[in-house]
Amino acid sequence: MKTTRLILALMGLLVSVSSNLQAKKREIPFIYLNQNQILYITVIDNIYHDDGFGSGNVADRYYDIEETLVNVLRETEFPMGYKIVRFGARVPKDQPELQLIITKWGDNRLGEIEVRMNAALKERSEGRIKNKLGFYYERGGAYPMISQSRTTAKYNEVLTKALMKVMARLNDHFTLDFDDPNIGGNSLPPGLGETATDE
Repeated sequence: MKTTRLILALMGLLVSVSSNLQAKKREIPFIYLNQNQILYITVIDNIYHDDGFGSGNVADRYYDIEETLVNVLRETEFPMGYKIVRFGARVPKDQPELQLIITKWGDNRLGEIEVRMNAALKERSEGRIKNKLGFYYERGGAYPMISQSRTTAKYNEVLTKALMKVMARLNDHFTLDFDDPNIGGNSLPPGLGETATDE
């Protein structure tokens, strides 16, 4: 009887130690962004889409995504250098990477333009670490438009709403400088401490 109890106690201890080790293994380190680094923003997208005018033409929308991203980064006064690249570009090992996975950016058949995307922050300097930043969904009305330029502007407007939310979430990954005399006030650059709201 004592032997059985001892075996059960040892088994319980082993299970406890094993689950603690697995929990520690699952714990993902938080990635902090350093303003002295360059953030690589990788756009992962099916890149091509129908021009929306029934012509059968496809357009490379990477440049629209890039232009919209630059505008959002300027508007939020993003406090570090960045480089926007297509999926497949080589990202230096010592620099962080923001991956934007755009799964939908187009007509949702309800007269609206819809954007769906996932975002993740990655770092490879100390092994492969990935922090999920979440799923983002936005939509806007008035599709289709009469002119190509108005359609493009509306696409970019809906994408901007989603990207503003990504930037607000990314803001959590900057370290605070506790020697900053403004600490306790607004220690972040203007616009970065605010949460984007839907119009």
